Amino acid sequence: MAYKEIGIRQGYGDSFLTAVGCLFSVGNASGRIVWGTLYESFPFKQLYSTLLIGQSFFPLTLPLIASVRPLFGTWVFCTAFCSGGNFTIFPPCTNDVFGLGVGGIVYSYLATCFSWGAFILLFGNLFVLPYLGYSKLVIMAGVISSMNFALLYVLNVKPKWTITTIGLVKKNSIDKPLLAELKEGPEMKNADGNISRAKSFI
Repeated sequence: MAYKEIGIRQGYGDSFLTAVGCLFSVGNASGRIVWGTLYESFPFKQLYSTLLIGQSFFPLTLPLIASVRPLFGTWVFCTAFCSGGNFTIFPPCTNDVFGLGVGGIVYSYLATCFSWGAFILLFGNLFVLPYLGYSKLVIMAGVISSMNFALLYVLNVKPKWTITTIGLVKKNSIDKPLLAELKEGPEMKNADGNISRAKSFI
């Protein structure tokens, strides 16, 4: 973890860095719960842009406040809190865009990005870290999140097709009863046999 190296350079002891590591874990876990819950009430773009602002701000400013112990722990917690949201926002989002029958398949491909991110991090540790140091590597992480924020508003891609459990239907050729069903969400039967509506796709 880059924050540990930054903390060591500030002269922080093992006990303090261990406590900060606990804050990192708590932040990551609580972030997954909170961001996933907020997704039920806010649009994806609005929610994810808020996440990216935090995910950009805290790493970019971490080297500046690293010498202040309370702020250092708070910044690490907030960075992990924002990072955790990536794991809980995208699964339901893919279901909403591609449908319950296909969203899981789409997310399985999307989840490979986390693995590619690990390879990129390994590349950075081997070839970039010796020249820039941990502080600038953390800043680079903030810059990448800022680039994601820009792409979120530059790329306004909407799916041409709506995939549901009743088939693949082109939006501009849907009859009215089917359109009403898509707006309400398809009927889903839970384990108790009760019928409920899934979240609207459109």
